[in-house]
Amino acid sequence: MRSIWYIEILSFFGSLLAGGFFLLCLVVLGLLNYEYLNLFLGLLVMIFVSILSFIPQKDQKVSFRPVIFSFLNQGFVLFLFGVYEVFKPTDISFLWTILSFQTLFFFFVSNPIQRFLSPILFFVFSVVLLFEYKILILVPILTAVSVALFYRFTQPENIPENFESLPYSLCISLLCLAGFSFFPELKQSPKIPQLQTVVFYLAGCFFLYQELIPQTNYRILTTLLLFFGLIFFPTLETPGVIASFLVILVSFAKGYPFLTYLAWASLVLFYFGFYYDLDSTLLEKSQMMFGSSLLFFLSYFGLRFSPFRKKR
Repeated sequence: MRSIWYIEILSFFGSLLAGGFFLLCLVVLGLLNYEYLNLFLGLLVMIFVSILSFIPQKDQKVSFRPVIFSFLNQGFVLFLFGVYEVFKPTDISFLWTILSFQTLFFFFVSNPIQRFLSPILFFVFSVVLLFEYKILILVPILTAVSVALFYRFTQPENIPENFESLPYSLCISLLCLAGFSFFPELKQSPKIPQLQTVVFYLAGCFFLYQELIPQTNYRILTTLLLFFGLIFFPTLETPGVIASFLVILVSFAKGYPFLTYLAWASLVLFYFGFYYDLDSTLLEKSQMMFGSSLLFFLSYFGLRFSPFRKKR
């Protein structure tokens, strides 16, 4: 029996408070002054919670998933404090520790909340590591990996059991990667966001080809791809715009309404960022915004009355 969603939220905050007070008691008693105690206690909590997460809960009226998620991450924070006190790691080593454990949590903790967050944190911390190592050329490759995974796991037959949140977490990961184009490190290297835009555009072309080629001819498909290319060419250095539209296409075809709404919201935010960064007058920005909005309006109706829409 599935528990009601607000009961799960209350369970999460209740366990968070309980765990927080427990840690506070340990601090007051001075038990956390021992460096190795933090390390081993945090590790012990994570192992115990990981084992507990695989115990079946089918006959229970109250879900313990939020409780497991809460105590897992409290144990993880305690473990990180211990790592910092014992090993004095550099920032890069600390990031590698977080990245490694998030990967382990994804596979070895049977908790839907954690499995939703782990891919997002994995991709975000991977980009931060690339910033630290100053190898930004790998950002487009990481973007291509996220796009490929997103496309694969929006196919219902490819989603493993107990990993139903993958399309949503990979979608958010993809949009987060696109959002890094506003960071100063990538603004100083404009070719990196441009390559990200190319990755998103090629992914969109591949998706449209697979979906539309059985129902139309190459001439119409080529015209459609060129039309979308002309729309997105001015936003070459803002990959979030075309990334949002790619998510709209995929979620529109595969039946993920929440992702469609999320993509429209992100499209508005990315477009605002794009126009805000333009080095032009307010009047010129308004004219460009009006023209691009008209193009999007036409493309929306093109999608609505196309074979793509009918297939869905």
